[in-house]
Amino acid sequence: MQHCRSGFWLRNGCRWRSLPIGLGLMSGRLRFRSEHPFPFQFPVRGGRNDCPCDDEDWRVMTAAPLVSILMVARNAALFIDAAIVSAREQSLTDIEIVVVDDGSSDCTAELVRAHVATDSRVRLLEGPQKGLSAVRNTSLQAARGRFAAILDSDDILHPRHLEWLMAGRVRFGAEISAANMVEFQEEGGSLTTRAFAEGPLWEEARSIGAEEYVERGMIGGRGASPGYFKPLFDMSFLRANGVGYDERLRIGEDFDLVLRAMLAGARYLYLPEMTYYYRRHVASTSHRLSRADLEGLLRAAQAYPCDTDGALAAKMQARQENLKGALLHLDTIAAIKAGNMLQALRLTAGHRDARRLTMSSLYEATAKRVSLRQTARQAATPVHGEPLAERLRAITHGLQSAVLNP
Repeated sequence: MQHCRSGFWLRNGCRWRSLPIGLGLMSGRLRFRSEHPFPFQFPVRGGRNDCPCDDEDWRVMTAAPLVSILMVARNAALFIDAAIVSAREQSLTDIEIVVVDDGSSDCTAELVRAHVATDSRVRLLEGPQKGLSAVRNTSLQAARGRFAAILDSDDILHPRHLEWLMAGRVRFGAEISAANMVEFQEEGGSLTTRAFAEGPLWEEARSIGAEEYVERGMIGGRGASPGYFKPLFDMSFLRANGVGYDERLRIGEDFDLVLRAMLAGARYLYLPEMTYYYRRHVASTSHRLSRADLEGLLRAAQAYPCDTDGALAAKMQARQENLKGALLHLDTIAAIKAGNMLQALRLTAGHRDARRLTMSSLYEATAKRVSLRQTARQAATPVHGEPLAERLRAITHGLQSAVLNP
């Protein structure tokens, strides 16, 4: 029997006579509590004295949190409280919550400090104010956990989000794992939700390869792109392979980091449990593109390693053409706004992606707005003065009732 040395434990779970960690978590047979040196309680038939680890290995395994939740924020006062509360209420408690405030001019930092004062797991750092990729790198470098999970400052986690991600990676083995998401919007006293990735393809846990990841990440593509998921990373893999955020990118930095990790050999596990709640609101910026943004993505695409198999190389080339089409699309829209329809036709004539993106933009411009497909509605009418934690529980309860089956 192989001993559960510290690295082996975290990769595969202990092999002494208790149930494997992953299977235990997936079946709900292990409970969590913060006072235990690990984020789980051993089954009754096992215990510390039955484990073949020596004392030094035991100390190494418990010296740092298992998971670092990484959050970057800039003027996020409206939603950051809810995000931090959802992180603090994770069933997996051996965590730290690293918040990097990147020069907020509102009360974001003060709100985070209130959490720091009441929960020692919360840390507040100052950002470099050099763009989103730079501040994300600050959070990565500050992470002390064996694993790191991404949480945006306006989003919410299901209480068992980390538990299920960790269980999945232990059971299946992966350096990157991500869960399906719920898109939600609070408006007019109601809660509207929809699943991010829908259809039979997204109903089972499975591996996602680099070829599929690139194909589904095309701008204007149909269906869900895994690039929008918020992954759990094996930090030792990222550091060993020198993978971090490309600070030249203003958008698409998550997609780029994951793809470079996959090209370095990382395995990507997708889990169908919708445990990440993505908030739609007026300040959401995920779909705003500029010429500088697209040119940065194109430079990154042209720099990806070329020593790939034929199918992946073809997808990489298709991504470059897709980005060139997106640039032509911007020029086409500018020509249309200037009343130069002949120039607009010339720009799109020879490029399928440019035509498709332009037609999509024109269609959307005629609509009053693009609505999320409603899969459920849950009343959300908080009483004035209601504690944030109670309001957050009401929101998550509505989301769970609508789309989750724990």
